[in-house]
Amino acid sequence: MASVVSILNTVLTFLFGLFYGALKWLGPFWSLVGLSILGGILLVWIFGKVSNQDAIKRARNRLSAELIALRLFKDDLRVFFGVQGQVLVWTLKYLRHSLVPMLILMVPAMIILIQLNLHYGLRPLAIGESALVKVKLRDAAALTSGAEITLQAPPNLKVETQGVRIGELKEISWRVRGVSPGRFDMMVNDGKSSVSKKAAVGGRLEGVSSLRDARWLTSLLYPDEAPIPSASAIESIEILYPELGISFLGWHMNWMVLFLILSLVFGYMFKGVLGVQI
Repeated sequence: MASVVSILNTVLTFLFGLFYGALKWLGPFWSLVGLSILGGILLVWIFGKVSNQDAIKRARNRLSAELIALRLFKDDLRVFFGVQGQVLVWTLKYLRHSLVPMLILMVPAMIILIQLNLHYGLRPLAIGESALVKVKLRDAAALTSGAEITLQAPPNLKVETQGVRIGELKEISWRVRGVSPGRFDMMVNDGKSSVSKKAAVGGRLEGVSSLRDARWLTSLLYPDEAPIPSASAIESIEILYPELGISFLGWHMNWMVLFLILSLVFGYMFKGVLGVQI
């Protein structure tokens, strides 16, 4: 399963990178705006392909007619309550035709959000900036038995402390500091084998992968690195990077909020161009 996840992550990251690579020179804010517009249009197009457009159009038109009837017959209680029943019926029909496509739409939407989180969630360490590296083991006995677990990093990254062990959490942590810019691998050795973890210091304010994990489901959420081999005693390696700040005209905003707003707005704006009923 891990190999399948690794291949899937590689393919999806490559495809997303084609669009991100074309826009990243605009900076975090404007590149995210561009990707949000494209994402909104793509999701509306997919909705049109996986939904029964004729049934949705019919339900919407009938629902609009019944709502108009509510206003026209508000003084005739018998007709008014009958129309209310029809409003409920056609509302349920509209939801029935929309619910399954919306559930299907969650798959590409989740893929887009995962990729956006990779590129806009966090940023590399600045030179002179410190962060924690946390290694979680599969078995707490490896900590209590005195096994030698070490962290090795290239000159770009200085390991400032000895590993601090927390047996209850099956964790060992180090503090590291950025020394010179670069993207490189650091190594964690559990006494029998080593596991690599990508790290980044300085450079462009591009996102980074903070976690490498052995569990395939978690690895889907952090697609930049392959799952840790099942034979390793290490379950996960995490670098606590700072958040990537996105601002416009002095306004600081969360990348997910900006994406959701823009994708909804532009998706709705382009539904007519795409000929999609929502």
